[in-house]
Amino acid sequence: MSDRVMTLTQHLTELRSRLWVIIAAFAAGAAAVYAWSPAILDYFSATMGPFIFLTPAGALLARLKIAAAGGFFLSLPVMLFELWRFVSLGLTSGERRLMAWFLPAAVGLFAAGAALAVFIVAPTAYRFLLSFGSEGLKPMITVEAYLAFALFLAFSFGLVFEMPLAVVALGKMGLISHARLAGLRKGIYLGILIAAAVLTPGPDIISQILLAVPTIVLFELSLFFLRWEGVGRSVAKEVFSEEAT
Repeated sequence: MSDRVMTLTQHLTELRSRLWVIIAAFAAGAAAVYAWSPAILDYFSATMGPFIFLTPAGALLARLKIAAAGGFFLSLPVMLFELWRFVSLGLTSGERRLMAWFLPAAVGLFAAGAALAVFIVAPTAYRFLLSFGSEGLKPMITVEAYLAFALFLAFSFGLVFEMPLAVVALGKMGLISHARLAGLRKGIYLGILIAAAVLTPGPDIISQILLAVPTIVLFELSLFFLRWEGVGRSVAKEVFSEEAT
């Protein structure tokens, strides 16, 4: 009983140390991005048009929001690495090899989705929505509103871009197969369109299309990886069976 309590205590101590590393990485990333936040705001203002703020603390809150988002993105590799170091103690050697490529791929896909949202989708959707104005209807967009719009898209796209990894992981666990997913393609396409309408922070069709199309491409890419992984597993089984006989 005492050994079990000691083991639990050791695990909690290890978890606490990992959390402190993650907090330090987030704080360092947020501080670095905060130093550049005026330049980032100037970039968005120059490309999207001038923004306003309605409260005395509006500009400060905008800089803090940019710093927090930047700190999260910059510390994401550290977060996943520390998580891997914590859970790797209970993993087999094969599972460790799998995580060695899974975690970098997760960071890369999330970063790709977020970058697509911030630099392409958000500006395109923003200009499209503003095009509905008229001579008597002029926009006065606050910097907080645009940041909320862009960051929501960034997190949505980042999560959606994790689809290939999720599909491959479920396939390795035997929960799904290439044949089953391919048979459900039409229903999944419909679900993607509905999810795009829900995840995009606005009624515009442009941002919905810009989310749905990459998601469909990622789904087809997931099917390819799932089929490739299944073929590789079948070939390996045949080789081992021939060697056994």
